Amino acid sequence: MLTCNWANALTKYDCRPISGLDGSPGLEIGTPFSLPDGAAINLYLVPHGDHILISDNGDTLMHLNGMGLDVWQPMRMKGLRELAAKHKLTLTDQGDVRMLCLQRNAPFSFALAITGLLAVSGWACEQLNLTVANHDVAAEAEPYIIARNPSMSFVRHPKIKGASKTMHEFDFQHGNELIDVITPHPASTGSVMRKVGDITNGPFADGLTPLVIVDDRYDALRAENEMGILASIMRTQPFSQLIHALH
Repeated sequence: MLTCNWANALTKYDCRPISGLDGSPGLEIGTPFSLPDGAAINLYLVPHGDHILISDNGDTLMHLNGMGLDVWQPMRMKGLRELAAKHKLTLTDQGDVRMLCLQRNAPFSFALAITGLLAVSGWACEQLNLTVANHDVAAEAEPYIIARNPSMSFVRHPKIKGASKTMHEFDFQHGNELIDVITPHPASTGSVMRKVGDITNGPFADGLTPLVIVDDRYDALRAENEMGILASIMRTQPFSQLIHALH
C-alpha cells in the first residue's frame, strides 16, 4: 500500500495521499521545481499490478499547451518522445509522461522522472524562446542520493562546527556522508574547499566524510577541472555518475 510514510524512502518532497479513479490509494508528490511560467511540477504514484506507475497525469503538456505552445504538432511530439525516452520515460498519445517500475526500483525511477520532467521544461523554454531558469541542482540530486541506500538516515541542511568554531551548513547528510552539490564554478569550489578544510581540521565532524557532487552534465570539461582541484582534500563525484551508477 502506498503511503507518505512509504514515500519517505524515495523522497523528502511534499507528499499527500490521493485516490485513483478506481478508489485505489495513490500519492501526489509536490516537487520544488516548476515549468517556465512558475507552475509546479508534480508527480503521481499509483499501484499498477505488481508495479508502481509514476506519472505526471498529463499535467505538463496540458499546461504547456495552455501557455501557447502547441505540443501536439507531430514533430514536437516526436521530439518530446525522444527526450522522454532518454530518461526511461514514455509519452502517451494523451500527453501523459510516465514510467512503470517495480517497488524496489521506485527511489531511482522517481529521481529519473524528476530529471526527465526538468528536461521537458527546458525544452519548452527553448521552444518559447525563453531563458532557461537555473533550478536547484541540490534538490534535483536529492532523490538520487536517497536512492543509493533508502534505509540510511537522511538530513537536509546539517550544520557542523569547524576548527574555527564557525558553523558550516551542507546540503545533505546521508548516513555518515556530508554532501554538497555544486555547479562547476571557481567560486563554488573555493567555498566548499574552505568549509571542508575547516571541519576536517576540527574535532566536531568525527566519523563524517565530506562528499562533493559536481554537476558535469552541461560543461564536462569545466566540471573535470573543478573536481581535480577539489579531489586534493575531499571525495568528489560527477552528477552523471550519480545517475548512471544506479542503472
